[in-house]
Amino acid sequence: MKIFKNGTVVTGDGKTVLERGNVIEADGLIMDVTLSYDENLESYAEEVIDCTGKCVMPGMINHHQHGITFGPMFASGCVNYGDEFIMSHLDRSLLQGHTTVLNIDGFVTMDEVRETQKVHPIRIKAATTHAPTNYHAGELCDGKGFLEKHNEMTVEKMLSEGAICIGEVGGGHTLGGGGQDYLYIPRAVKERKGKDIDYLQARAMKLSVLGRYIEESYYDRDRVAQALKDAKLDSFLTPEETKDIVYKTTLASVKVALDGYREAAILAKRYNVPLMIHNAPTSKHIVHEIAKMGLNTLICCHSNYLFTKDECVENGRYLKQFPGVVLDAAVHDPWGAKALVATPENLFAFYENDLVDIISTDFAAGKSDSMLEAIQHAALEEKLVGLAKAVYQGTARVAEVLPRLAPNLGLIKESYTADIVVTEYPTLKNVERVYIGGKLAAKDGKVIR
Repeated sequence: MKIFKNGTVVTGDGKTVLERGNVIEADGLIMDVTLSYDENLESYAEEVIDCTGKCVMPGMINHHQHGITFGPMFASGCVNYGDEFIMSHLDRSLLQGHTTVLNIDGFVTMDEVRETQKVHPIRIKAATTHAPTNYHAGELCDGKGFLEKHNEMTVEKMLSEGAICIGEVGGGHTLGGGGQDYLYIPRAVKERKGKDIDYLQARAMKLSVLGRYIEESYYDRDRVAQALKDAKLDSFLTPEETKDIVYKTTLASVKVALDGYREAAILAKRYNVPLMIHNAPTSKHIVHEIAKMGLNTLICCHSNYLFTKDECVENGRYLKQFPGVVLDAAVHDPWGAKALVATPENLFAFYENDLVDIISTDFAAGKSDSMLEAIQHAALEEKLVGLAKAVYQGTARVAEVLPRLAPNLGLIKESYTADIVVTEYPTLKNVERVYIGGKLAAKDGKVIR
């Protein structure tokens, strides 16, 4: 038995915050949540954790992560970043207070998920996109991570073996998003010109050629020439070379990837499982089309991302009218690396307009900020949402939306599994302890295996 005493307890139900509350755990389960208890109970406890000045809450359920299992990555099916990266990325996620993660690199197989789970304490679940059109989009973009077993796998088989939903359908790599900026365009420039460029320069190339909505007809030589000059690329790239690079790295897979949305929606209806889709300017119209199909659960991923602030609010409000639609707000990296998202403006706009259903981190080139950091800023500093509701959106609400992801998790409640996070308060991003099933999994910045 463990006793977490005198902490600010946020139960995850969306309503309850107990000042100087106590949580009692035994045999991996929550036994009681109370404002007082018989102090004689402490003599029977294996450990008594004084949480004065701390926050005690359920482990975050991060339903949108890439690069956390062995196997191909992203909608492009590229080779993963290696075992060392995967383990480090899982460590990072656990130390950020995420106790359950969903791998949405949809071409991994369940044997790869199980092999990863054997070597790390964090709870790992998987989604699937093993369907012909999505495979083809991946191959057009990259596909170098596909082995025979990936090509032979199907959505039906994955679901029968433990995959919890279909997703992420589409993605920055196949739809001209962030993956092009930090991976494919820089790689192509290096191969062709022997020059290293950063993600901002790559993004300038892409936007000057195709625009924000990735349209072939957008190209204008003078516009591209000016963008190259502004990005200090004109000394070694011509507009024609830029067009060729961007078309080959970005445009080829887009139409096929959009067709993959329809394929996935049909499968989600057939098997009655949640569908997770990449929601961005490029895919906006097909996302609207699928929202009208009446799926039981349609998660529109990172709905605050890539749009302007006004666009993401307008698009979010439009999607909210359809039953079954769930808006995911992604944290990305606006406080740390600032590599993909420079400010939290769009995220805050989603909170301000009550558009957040659930939150996740997404990938942000492996340097995403934590869900708890977003909650800290939005709830405790900017006061855009109540703390109880903000925690609910990262815990119990996620478990409700994706029932097979985190059964009996997401709440500090009697008989629930004891996935517990202890943080500083009010600096929630500073995670001190993480328990999974009542067992200490991380403490003071170190993962315990």
